[in-house]
Amino acid sequence: MKKIFISFLSLMVIFVLAACSDKADPVNSKVKSKKEDSLTLQEVFEKTTEASKNLKSVHSDLELKQTMSVPGQSENMNINSTVSVDMVLDPIAMHQKMKMNIEGGDESVQGQAMDTEAYLSKEGFFMFEPTSGVWMQLPKELSDTVLQMPEQQMNPAEQLNQLKEFADDFSFKQDDAQYILSLKASGDKFDQFLKDNAKQLMPDQLKENEELFNNLKFKNVEYEIFIDKKTFDITKLNMTQELEMAIEDQKMTMKQEMKSTYTEYNKIKEIKVPQEVLDNAQKIEQ
Repeated sequence: MKKIFISFLSLMVIFVLAACSDKADPVNSKVKSKKEDSLTLQEVFEKTTEASKNLKSVHSDLELKQTMSVPGQSENMNINSTVSVDMVLDPIAMHQKMKMNIEGGDESVQGQAMDTEAYLSKEGFFMFEPTSGVWMQLPKELSDTVLQMPEQQMNPAEQLNQLKEFADDFSFKQDDAQYILSLKASGDKFDQFLKDNAKQLMPDQLKENEELFNNLKFKNVEYEIFIDKKTFDITKLNMTQELEMAIEDQKMTMKQEMKSTYTEYNKIKEIKVPQEVLDNAQKIEQ
């Protein structure tokens, strides 16, 4: 049960975008007519893809609300999180701060509040453990896995190409400053695509668990993506989804609402692990 619970939580973020040939409808009649207003979604897609090739660094802020119903627990678990991340792509480095609050669920987790911080760099993967108040250096195998990931997987626009086949399912709107893309990705048509993306986020030992994915169902998945008209950078991504997993004739469900923003494109020059962390972190063996 613990492994299934952890794997269920790992299905938290899937970034998506797509392309088609329709022009964007104005959000309201006050939108001024500009040259970029006549672009089709296919053209916006191409320009966003081109802009993403120049990405060197980015800052993101994320708000995540989750409600989980777990077999054997009489009360739903509510998890509210805020995450702030600085990311540099070449070489890959990251600084992350996260605040998490858990209400309901099992008595062992009720009322828990957690503030964590992490650094990832060529020196390794370091995480602050709030209950003991110490920094830990995670196993080298774990940091190597992340550091060897293709840069494209760290790019907020990388998922653009993956949804080309669903181009006709997007709605395409605009206001004076941005393009707004929306997609309802529920139903059998999107099921395998969503499962494949979820699998990419899972640890290697869970990717081979076919039963896990056979018992996983996505419901009511919706995306809303905002693209700046001048830079063609993704500025905001909102997502809501409901997951359902069958476990021994019982169902575990998770409803999730995510709001993320992307700023500081190419303004973060480097990320350094503080010397105090390097000197005092406790090494954790795999």
